[in-house]
Amino acid sequence: MDVEKEIQFFDRFEADHGEYDVLAEGAYTRLLDFIAKRINPQPGTHCVDLGCGTGAFTRRMARFKLELTGIDISPRSIERANLQGGGRFLQGDITNCTLPSESCDLVVMSGVLHHLPESELRIKCLREALRILRPNGQFFSYDPNAHSPSMFFFRDPRSPVYSPKGKTENEVLLSSAEIKSELEEAGFAKVDIRGLSGIPYRFVEGKLPMLLLPLYNAIYEPLIRFSPLEKFLGTFLVAVASKAPHS
Repeated sequence: MDVEKEIQFFDRFEADHGEYDVLAEGAYTRLLDFIAKRINPQPGTHCVDLGCGTGAFTRRMARFKLELTGIDISPRSIERANLQGGGRFLQGDITNCTLPSESCDLVVMSGVLHHLPESELRIKCLREALRILRPNGQFFSYDPNAHSPSMFFFRDPRSPVYSPKGKTENEVLLSSAEIKSELEEAGFAKVDIRGLSGIPYRFVEGKLPMLLLPLYNAIYEPLIRFSPLEKFLGTFLVAVASKAPHS
């Protein structure tokens, strides 16, 4: 993985666009509703967002009245996150962060794992998440689904209309089997992964994708969401897992 290119991409995005916040509010509502149902975080508990970017998802976790900490490798993203507030934001490497072991109750990784192209690196990052969790702590992540037709269409290099715009060189599409096996290898228990749709976007790179975006949001996403195939073809893979009581 070329870490410097990752930093440069997100520093440049912040300089050009400000907040790294490409999802529409409906997408965040869908994700947070899922967290409420599956994890039900309690007020006052400590949540760490590993790879928080400018804090777009971190701040929305305030719905649960949590103590919020975000960590990201991009200096400009962390600077903006701290200016906007909503939590404590630290610059750091999420594969080797400075937080004490067993210091939080919930770790979230909001669109992060697919930025780590090697399985070994993803497992290293997941082990760090496990380290900072208290026993019985919870984990949540979301990432683009390799089996989503829309993600294949726009984000898989094998697609005839693939475009690298708006993505880093490190990004890969992940399957539920990959994420499940890596969470289990990292030491997590009770791993459960499924596809989730109803994920509208606010912004995508490129003129044609932006022209098609209203149709995508209004037709494609609801179609997949309310179909029996959402679990397999949903735009995002959402993963929940837990740390064993005495890991």
